[in-house]
Amino acid sequence: MDNNPEMNPIFDFVVVGSGFGGSVSAMRLAEKGYSVLVLERGKRYKDDELPKTSWELRKYLWMPALRCFGILQMSLSKGYFIYHSSGVGGGSLVYSAVLMEPNDDFYQSAEWNFQKDWKKELRPHFDRARHMLGVVENPRLWPADEALQEVAARLGFEDTFRPTEVGIYFGEPGVETPDPYFNGKGPARGVCEHCGNCIVACRFNSKNSLDKNYLYFAERSGVRILPEANVDAVY
Repeated sequence: MDNNPEMNPIFDFVVVGSGFGGSVSAMRLAEKGYSVLVLERGKRYKDDELPKTSWELRKYLWMPALRCFGILQMSLSKGYFIYHSSGVGGGSLVYSAVLMEPNDDFYQSAEWNFQKDWKKELRPHFDRARHMLGVVENPRLWPADEALQEVAARLGFEDTFRPTEVGIYFGEPGVETPDPYFNGKGPARGVCEHCGNCIVACRFNSKNSLDKNYLYFAERSGVRILPEANVDAVY
């Protein structure tokens, strides 16, 4: 990389990875006026370049030994598979867009409830993240959801059933919408097709992956993202 003339500039910060942690850090640092470089080992995909199914192994799986440079890596550790990702947008490319907040039991845990009122302390940060990620309630239930609701009712827990909150744009079917989140400053968005492919990859520009929000504005603020740049060590 040292021989690449494009890498000659000196940056205030270099962020390794363009997932949730890296994208938020890059955007906020740029807002403060710092120069930022984001290194991402995976590729930058357009929506229509993402895999249609998990059987498109070269696009879906990250297994360089098999010449697969897709968006999902599965690593075996102590008998468990760990799912992580590659690609500009990191885990947001492959997660199912479910964005739930901790309940009151979490905040009342004895390990930290004596320190301060964490629910109050974290509220503005959750609100900001919800805005950036476009969190809404899933407007549609499917037969499996209705069956789960019936089971909850039979067991006396019907009050615990609720649709999930997701970072997905549900608009007018078939109509591309000018940015609905950031007063027209963000990218145009497609509408959810209710295809269930969120966890594979959204090809319809409706899932609020990081390239539609944090990374989008990071680049507009001058952040440089360098895909296909694997980091082996930090000195």
